[in-house]
Amino acid sequence: MNHTAAGRFNRFASLAVLPVMLLAILAFSRQAQRGAVPPPPAEGTLVVASLRSDLLELRSLSDGTSRTLALPAAPHELVEAGGRLYATLPRAGLLAEIDYHAPGLLRLVQLPGQPHGIAFDPGQGVLYITLDTADSVVAYDAASLSEIGRWPTGAAPHVVALADGVPHVAAARDDRLEAVRPSGGVAAPVGRLPEAVAALPALVAAASYVDGTLHLVRPLSLEPIADIPLGGGPVRILPLDARTLAVALQEAGQVAIVDVERRAVLRRLEVPARPDGLCRSPSGAYLAVVSNAESRITVFETASWRVAARYSVAEGPGACLWLPG
Repeated sequence: MNHTAAGRFNRFASLAVLPVMLLAILAFSRQAQRGAVPPPPAEGTLVVASLRSDLLELRSLSDGTSRTLALPAAPHELVEAGGRLYATLPRAGLLAEIDYHAPGLLRLVQLPGQPHGIAFDPGQGVLYITLDTADSVVAYDAASLSEIGRWPTGAAPHVVALADGVPHVAAARDDRLEAVRPSGGVAAPVGRLPEAVAALPALVAAASYVDGTLHLVRPLSLEPIADIPLGGGPVRILPLDARTLAVALQEAGQVAIVDVERRAVLRRLEVPARPDGLCRSPSGAYLAVVSNAESRITVFETASWRVAARYSVAEGPGACLWLPG
């Protein structure tokens, strides 16, 4: 082969290699993007209830500081209402009103009967609280913290969610869901030991711990829509958008992301043992999962479902809220 032919051959070989190199660079770039660690959250305040330390832990994710607020007893469920934080303290029979900016304890209300679940109706300015041992749900005016209504429920009304302005209560020991109204409620079976309830547009979801099933029903009438098997001991449900739920599976050490329209589990997120609290960042860009057994919080970026951050918290964490500011 002469020098001219050899030169041409080398040029052709170089040109042939270029597309292959370009494809390799693109593939590597895409793989790097898929494997990239998402940025940690830098928004809002993450509030975690400690079931064993009788306190709230408030972690500012904008400046990285963490504060605690001691309470008279262990806080179980949390809700934000009108710039205040409300926590049920079952063992002490108390409802606590908290200024989470200070933080400081503002008011305590005696509520005999082990207050547990709590929900807020912003349109009416009313707090609904379930009483585990009194088998009832009470309504409190959030401004005056005075009782304005009380209705009987089934045994051990564990949690409450509002749908169409009506409290829907999981009566855990009676294995049923109830729509509670002064004019007379409706009840429907939802598997064994329902421990979680959440409302989406046009449906209510209830999770039964023993059966490991997510039951979808229509609000008010409680007409069945569908059952979605999950397994793993579901203990908490959090709506992510109008059609998607996050469900903490305590026995499995997972969080199931469920599409209620497709009736399908989209993915299962592996987390430390005994996940409990679930809370979404104010922007919706992150989901925090509180794991009770290991006193850990795992934060996922919701766009990629990759872990963005991990935090240690006080012993025995349970419920959480992610508040703006």
